[in-house]
Amino acid sequence: MNNTTINKGALLEQLNNEKAALMIPAFVYLVVLMLAGISGNILICYYYGFKSRRSSDNMFILSVAMYDLTLCTLSIPIEIVDIRLFYNFPYASACKVMRFVNYFTAIGSAFTLIVIAIDRYRKICRPFKKQFKNKEAKIACGISIPFSLLLSWPAAIFYTSVPSNVQTEDGIELQGFDCTTTREASYKIYLWIFNGFFLLAFIISTIILFVLYSLVGRAIYKHNKAQIKYTRPKSPYSHTVESHMTENNSPKVNVNKRKTNRETEGVIEAHSTRSEIHSKIDPNKPKEHVSVKTMKFTTVMFVITTVFIVSFLPHLVLSLWRAFQGTYDWETLSDAGLVALQIGLRSYFLNSAINPLTYGLFNSKFRAFFYMTFCPCCKRLTDRCTVSSSSGTP
Repeated sequence: MNNTTINKGALLEQLNNEKAALMIPAFVYLVVLMLAGISGNILICYYYGFKSRRSSDNMFILSVAMYDLTLCTLSIPIEIVDIRLFYNFPYASACKVMRFVNYFTAIGSAFTLIVIAIDRYRKICRPFKKQFKNKEAKIACGISIPFSLLLSWPAAIFYTSVPSNVQTEDGIELQGFDCTTTREASYKIYLWIFNGFFLLAFIISTIILFVLYSLVGRAIYKHNKAQIKYTRPKSPYSHTVESHMTENNSPKVNVNKRKTNRETEGVIEAHSTRSEIHSKIDPNKPKEHVSVKTMKFTTVMFVITTVFIVSFLPHLVLSLWRAFQGTYDWETLSDAGLVALQIGLRSYFLNSAINPLTYGLFNSKFRAFFYMTFCPCCKRLTDRCTVSSSSGTP
């Protein structure tokens, strides 16, 4: 190894160190998401896997949490190393693992969220049809694994450490490595198919989720509106009933009054019977099957689905921009723009870290479990929280 090679290696390391100092905001972003995602999703897996009752809803939550935990445990640490070695990431195997895990968990989560949306639609819009039981939910979550493997394995082939040219301010040419898609010409058509397929899949999945939750939201709105309407105390026989009660309390009751009372009772009973029959056939009558627990869980999954879609949008937009740009990021962006790009390209990690907070926000039982596990002094708070909550998400 000659002096020129040594000098270039030292110069490349110096450039890496300079970029590492610049990327401190990206480091902080990823470290916070990694710690929050790992700790939060471990708690979710433990609680819904061992501490709560077995149900289809719990199975779905557990499945999403396991995908999030996999992403935070395997992918984010490699992403941190990738940013640290900004100009020189020569670890092809680590690059393949990172990109494969990214695709695998994203596909698995999206598949599970679509199944959950279908389950919510059937429970609220088609309550008298066949519903997902524990067995069906377990099968659906199990199917998501081979389905994700089938669609994500090409990422392990297309992504690798690609040699990249780095030019210093003095005009010295250096060779580094970048974790990105292969530059081999024979793979170009397959890369376009691969990226185009996932872009189309994201659009279709978003449309499906939007339509299903729109129908669910419409049904819940109608239910709440009808419930308010039918819970208003109004009866055309209220005056008759009041008179009847007054007469019964009177010490003097003659035969005519008794006859009138019996007729009144018959009228009230007939009206009650007609009301019961009408409530069974009235489509606007509020359905008792739409319980508070069902609507709470639907709200939780709607929030998680929305966060999933929104968190992926910056990544997709910036990925498309990079694909059409055709140059290295550091050649076209300022320092601030480069930092923003590195954070934006990893926007989808936000979803995996926020999900446990969403579960805790809407589930008082999970909050009680968290406080009692990590803050025994908060036991009185958890007891009050549990008593005040009539029902929580499963």
